Amino acid sequence: MNPKKKVLIVEDTKMLRMSLEVILQESYEVAGAADGNEALDLLRNFTPDIILLDLMLPYPLDGFSLLRLFKSNPTTNMVPVIIISGLSGEDKIIQGLELGANDFLVKPIKSKELLLKIRNLTGIVQVNEDNAKHQRLITTKASSNANSKDFFDDSFEAIVEKLNDDDLNTIPSIAKKMSVSVSTLERMIKAKYQMTPKQYITEIKLMKAEVLLRQGNTSVKQVSFQSGFNSVAYFCHCFKKKYGKPPKAYASGYLSK
Repeated sequence: MNPKKKVLIVEDTKMLRMSLEVILQESYEVAGAADGNEALDLLRNFTPDIILLDLMLPYPLDGFSLLRLFKSNPTTNMVPVIIISGLSGEDKIIQGLELGANDFLVKPIKSKELLLKIRNLTGIVQVNEDNAKHQRLITTKASSNANSKDFFDDSFEAIVEKLNDDDLNTIPSIAKKMSVSVSTLERMIKAKYQMTPKQYITEIKLMKAEVLLRQGNTSVKQVSFQSGFNSVAYFCHCFKKKYGKPPKAYASGYLSK
């Protein structure tokens, strides 16, 4: 169950303030203040989702001064403010809107209009908050994907550079090098490449071998060991399976061109 939204009512006329509290208390958590100083005291322990503000408050803090304070304070500057004014206060309403108020109510206040305006403004704030959360989630996912890409780029480079290093020729040693568990390494490589780490490493070894053979400056045995294979026979078997020709024939084809 979602907690009730909080409404701060700043109104010096006691009967009107109490009437507003009665109208709102069923749907909202309500706090009332009779003047600007009392409102500022309440804000120390009460964080409103919306503020109802009478413009004609008693000295020293009238509604305009209080509105300026609300809109200049990082804690309250994004809280919607509905200003309250009499029928003859059109110029005051315009001034309040220019200072950052979000809407207005003209006395005498109709309960249905009051509830609709509060609902609409708090709904806009909620949508904005949800959109902000969604954007943060997208940013977090993008960052996570970028980090995942970095992880695989780094592992690829580490493996390619040290394929014939005995310390990097087993799955546990590679996982240790990447500071992850074997199961994590297996899961991440499976998700990205749809193959096991062993298959992935073999693919890298074969790609390196293919480059060496195209260069034509070394024997099949040397290519096998330089690519990280401990068995020439196994290397030839894997190479033919991937490229359709045994290493020697593959290299000869490039040399004859």
